[in-house]
Amino acid sequence: MRLKNYYLVLGVLVAIVLLFACRKKDSDPQGNDWGPYNPTPYTIDVPEGFPEPVIPEFNKMTVEGVNLGRYLYYDNILSSNGLSCNSCHIRSLSFSKQLFVTLAGETKSIPPHVNLAWNPDFNWTGSEPVLDNLCLGDFEPEFFNTNKDSLFSRLSKSSIYPEKFYKAFGIEDINKLSYAELKQKIVYAISQFMRTMVSSNSKYNKFIHHQAMMTPSEIRGFNIFFTEKGDCFHCHGGDLTTDNSFHNTGLDANPTSFNMGRYNYTGNPNDIGKFSTPTLINIELTAPYMHDGRFQTLEEVIEFYNSGVHNTSPNIDPIMTKPGKEYGLGLTPMEKADLLNFLKTFTDTSFINNPAYFNPL
Repeated sequence: MRLKNYYLVLGVLVAIVLLFACRKKDSDPQGNDWGPYNPTPYTIDVPEGFPEPVIPEFNKMTVEGVNLGRYLYYDNILSSNGLSCNSCHIRSLSFSKQLFVTLAGETKSIPPHVNLAWNPDFNWTGSEPVLDNLCLGDFEPEFFNTNKDSLFSRLSKSSIYPEKFYKAFGIEDINKLSYAELKQKIVYAISQFMRTMVSSNSKYNKFIHHQAMMTPSEIRGFNIFFTEKGDCFHCHGGDLTTDNSFHNTGLDANPTSFNMGRYNYTGNPNDIGKFSTPTLINIELTAPYMHDGRFQTLEEVIEFYNSGVHNTSPNIDPIMTKPGKEYGLGLTPMEKADLLNFLKTFTDTSFINNPAYFNPL
C-alpha cells in the first residue's frame, strides 16, 4: 500500500514539474504567462487595380507583427531625443512632413508613407531597395540618436513590449539579442505596419473604377493629365499614380549637390538630376513639393511644368522636350485651374482617418 502511495505521489510531482516547464516556456523571464508562440498570418487586402505586393519570406506579415510595428511607429521609446517615426510622418499630412534639414544642411521633403508595399525602392534616389531595412538609419544621430543601453532597458522593462516581441517574433528575452538583432526586429515590425498603410479610396480611384463622378472641371483636368496636352500620365498613371522609376524633369539647368539626385547614389552620370517618381495620392496634403520642397503650392508645381522647365538640364526626360513642349505646356489659366481641381481628386481622407493607423498609445 505504501509503495502505491509512493508512485502516486511521484506521478503527481512529475506532472507538476512538466506543467511548470510548459508554462515557463511560454512565459517571460519574470514568469509572465504569454501562452504559446503562434502568430496569425496577415494578408493585405489588395485593392482593385493594384498588383499583388511582394512580401519577403524573411519578414512575413502577421497580425502580431503589425500590432508591434504600429506601437513602435508612434512610440518615442526608440529615441533619446523624444522623436518617433510619426514625428516625420504625420497622419494628417498623409504620413509625411513638410521639410527636414539634414546634418549637412540639406533641405529635404519627406515622402508620405502610403502604398509602400508596392514600391520597388525607397528614398528620393532609390538608395534603399528593401523596405525592411529602410528604418535602420533612423537609430543614428541624425534622427533618433538612439542610446543602445537605455533602449534595451526601456523595452525590457516596459509593461507592453516584452510580450509584444514574444507574440510577434517568439523572443522570450529582449536582452539576449544583440543590438543589431534588436534593431532589425524593430524595423521588421515597423515595416509590417507600413505595408498595411494602403490608400485606394480617393475620388480618382473611385472614378476610374466607375464608382464616382467628377465635375466638368475635374474631367477637363483629367483629359489634360491623361493626354499629350499635359503628358502627366507617362509617370503618374494607374491606381498607384507612379511608374516607380526615376526621371529628370528639368528642375535645374545645372544640378549640384543634393539636386544631382540618383547620381549621388549610383555614381552614373546618366542619373544626374533624376529622382524617384512620387505617388500623387494625397498630393493635396503633402506640400511643399519636389525633393527639396522648393514649391509651396500645387499651383507653383503646375506653373513650373507649364513654363519653368529647364530644357537643357542633363539627362532631361524626353517627354519634357518632345515637339511642341520645348517651351512648356502652354496651358491657359482655365486649363491650369482644371488641372489643379483634378489633382485634388487624388485626396483620400478615409486613409488619414482610418482608425487602423491611429496612435495606439
